[in-house]
Amino acid sequence: MTDREDDATSGGIPRPVRDLIAQLRGVAEGLAGLTGIAGISGSLPGVPGLPSLPRPAALSVAQLRAVTSTIAAQRRSIEAMQAQLRAFDEQLGLMEKIIEPLTEWTTTLAALEETVMGSRPRPDTDG
Repeated sequence: MTDREDDATSGGIPRPVRDLIAQLRGVAEGLAGLTGIAGISGSLPGVPGLPSLPRPAALSVAQLRAVTSTIAAQRRSIEAMQAQLRAFDEQLGLMEKIIEPLTEWTTTLAALEETVMGSRPRPDTDG
């Protein structure tokens, strides 16, 4: 089949243009799969002629905006989690500072009790 016969059977659209349309369609369908937008691939008709084709650039822009907003939302979520973890770490640090002197004081008190009580038998305890 010659280029002219090929153009005549495809509605007069040159082969490079049809190839570009096919590539754009593939990109649009791939992005639709990434963003979870359903039904996009069903709205892309075959290549009978340019007037009946949707605007591939408009589909790509909408899909890229959806991907961009999803990524931005995920980053904001991560920032919020990081802030919560920092606050939790600060709380744990404060508890550690409170418990360290209490542990030292309890150890000193236990040693003092041992000295004062002498060798008196103590009841067995688990703590």
